[in-house]
Parts: sequence; C-alpha cells; structure tokens
Amino acid sequence: MTHSLGRPVPEMEGLASYPRKNGEPVFEELWQSRAFGMVVALHQEGLFRWDEFKERLIAEISSTGKREERATDPVYYEHWLTAFWKLLSDKGILCEAEMEARKAEFESGLRREVY
Repeated sequence: MTHSLGRPVPEMEGLASYPRKNGEPVFEELWQSRAFGMVVALHQEGLFRWDEFKERLIAEISSTGKREERATDPVYYEHWLTAFWKLLSDKGILCEAEMEARKAEFESGLRREVY
C-alpha cells in the first residue's frame, strides 16, 4: 500500500519529521535504516495504522522536553525505535520479553543480520 504521491510513508512534519535529504530519508547507521524499514513494512502489512506509530513517536520525542529540529537530533532514531517497541507491545505483536530476547540474540551473534 502506498500513500499519496506514491510514497510508501506519509510525510511527517514537526516533531515526528524524520531526517531527509532531497525528500528521501537519510540514516547515519545501518540499524537506523533497518528500524525505519521495519516500521514501514509492518504498517504496509496492515499491522497498525501510521497514526498509531506517529502518535507514539511524538510522545517519545516530547518526553525529552527537546524542541529543536528533529532532522538534526542525533537520537531521533532511538526515539523511533522506542516508539516502535512500545507499539509492538501495545498491539500484542511482540511482548517485551520477546523483544529483549531478539535484541540479545543480535548482540551475542546468535542471530545474524541479513543484508
């Protein structure tokens, strides 16, 4: 499912705006692109509405009290990932123990990243 203008993700402005260059998302590290891609993929599969994620992301960013431009915030994707984890838990897609187990598998090398 794509949204208006053929974009896979609706534009997000204000606090939720993700870092972009020439209109495309940009990432400083591989894990950031993976986190972004997982949110988009699960949304496109219909597991949640985009606004459900966006609301959690805004709440997560707002909890820091920062008001600077998101595109320059080095911890933006940490907020993205936390909001995603909360959404997965709230929707019953993965519980916190399952998420922690998967994280530990990657950190220990038991689960390999696919490129």
